[in-house]
Amino acid sequence: MRYEITDNVLIVSGDFEALSSGVEGGRKPVEHILNIQVPYDFSHDNPGNFIRDTVLSLRLDGSYTALLTAVEIQSAQILTDECVTVFVTAGIRNPSSFGTINIIVISSVKLSEGAMVGTIITATESKTRALFDMGFRFTGTVTDAVVVACENSSSENEPILYSGSATFFGRKVVKLVRQGVKDALKAHYGSSDIKGG
Repeated sequence: MRYEITDNVLIVSGDFEALSSGVEGGRKPVEHILNIQVPYDFSHDNPGNFIRDTVLSLRLDGSYTALLTAVEIQSAQILTDECVTVFVTAGIRNPSSFGTINIIVISSVKLSEGAMVGTIITATESKTRALFDMGFRFTGTVTDAVVVACENSSSENEPILYSGSATFFGRKVVKLVRQGVKDALKAHYGSSDIKGG
């Protein structure tokens, strides 16, 4: 896995099996996972076309999945613990207004399909816990999205079957996402003491 941050796009590249709740998401093999910054007043009849135009402009070859955010990509938080790396961008105004928390979880070990789904649940629960930690009383925004991907280079190993918060793998996801959401909010708002209430 490798990644780079351009002016307005986070690009994670490799050979992945991915499950995404983002635009034109679902499960598929991909070579690139994108988090694309859009304007606060972004309005597009077909966001899939917008994403395809962005991929073309970046001259990326291969398959991809993508998320959209109005948060500055430069405030993305990247955290790693052994076999798990997470990428988080976060902005909130209130639970039903504009704001997006995007989470990308990359596993260097193989995940079963059930474990991929379970990781989305674990990451979402951890995001909620981070918001509660900071004093907010809502579980997220209306446009939050998650991508979970495992590197295919680990395909010769037996897959992880479960990824709930009590498992070895799940505990790493909990720790990284919970911290990543807090750090991403602080980075976006330029404050070390942002809190709800």
